[in-house]
Amino acid sequence: MPSLAASLRGVYRAYPRPFWVLWVGTLINRLGEFVVPLLGFYLASERGLGITQVSVVLSVLGVGRFGAEAFGGRLSDRLGPTATMILALGGGAVMLVALAFASSFGAVVLGVLAFSLLTGMYKPAASSAVAALTTGAQRTRAYNLLYWAINVGVSVAPALGGWLSGSSFRLLFFLDAATMAAYAALLAVLGARGGGASPRRADAPRTAWLPRDRLLWSFCLASLLFALTYQSYKLLALVFAEQGFTAAQYGQVLSVNGLLVVGLGLPLGHAISQGNHPRWQAVGAALLGLGFLGHAFAHTLAAHVLAVAVWTLGEIVSYSIGKSIVAELGRPEVRGTYIGLVGSMTGLGALLSPLLGGFLLARFGNAALWSVVAGLAFLAALLYLRLEGAVVTRRTLHGAQPAD
Repeated sequence: MPSLAASLRGVYRAYPRPFWVLWVGTLINRLGEFVVPLLGFYLASERGLGITQVSVVLSVLGVGRFGAEAFGGRLSDRLGPTATMILALGGGAVMLVALAFASSFGAVVLGVLAFSLLTGMYKPAASSAVAALTTGAQRTRAYNLLYWAINVGVSVAPALGGWLSGSSFRLLFFLDAATMAAYAALLAVLGARGGGASPRRADAPRTAWLPRDRLLWSFCLASLLFALTYQSYKLLALVFAEQGFTAAQYGQVLSVNGLLVVGLGLPLGHAISQGNHPRWQAVGAALLGLGFLGHAFAHTLAAHVLAVAVWTLGEIVSYSIGKSIVAELGRPEVRGTYIGLVGSMTGLGALLSPLLGGFLLARFGNAALWSVVAGLAFLAALLYLRLEGAVVTRRTLHGAQPAD
């Protein structure tokens, strides 16, 4: 039986060095992502903003991501993923420092919008870089390794940031900016090596901002339905308060999500990559819907924990294959555009889900909210199933490992 050290060496050697630059940089950046998780608390407690003002600022994050991902994907195709990531991270770091000194509500809104627009460009560029450095089942496992690193940060950063905020909230802005700048510097020094993420050739044919690709837009629709379901987890806080649970209990239940992703993300992702079949996307969407439907019938803490566990499994399963599929829908020279357009659906979901969910909760109550939300996920699952044959054909056409 191989030792742990030998196993880790095997994992390291399975991917090119530039991928590990991305992985280490992602981990550093996510461990220092203090501002976004605590932004609402900071604005309410430190800046004295009201609920409406805080809601406006937080919704701006979704607006920024919706607009920036599509642009960032296109920019990645033109400049190359590495240059786009450096621009996004460096610009985001500058905006965080500026936000630390923002003195008015208008300045905060503009600063958050600029920050979200800049950082939103990073995501499609990073996905494009991974796709350029890997192939087939290896690509699927690489995305899963990045997903794991992201969730380690998600599990640690809010708690660490909450502790550090006892000294100074402004310190959080500076530390977050420092981790972004460190990642940008790491990419500037090491990211260009390996040749995987090169800019688009000058003689490459020009493509439209919005490709005429029915499969792409059908996949975007399925991704929007999925995002509308997933982003509705933000309404759980209101439901918990309505049912008499404490903020501490809400935090404990939601922590199940992060713990399961960190504990099960790698083994489940590895198992899914063996077949690398797009049907897992439909399975993930169905599990997501089943989990959120569970909240409609949950009146105890244990029942809510079970519901979170089920939809977390759906999240893991879907993510384990989803990015790989999107990276293989388009030709390499338009890969960033495809990734950005699908990714922008998450931003649109983040913007629309609280509005739709809040309306359903206020007018029809808890059970109706989660029933409608679950129905959207089930529709996404059906659409993913319907697209399965076309996705398999397209991935094979573009050189992906054939699905089993």
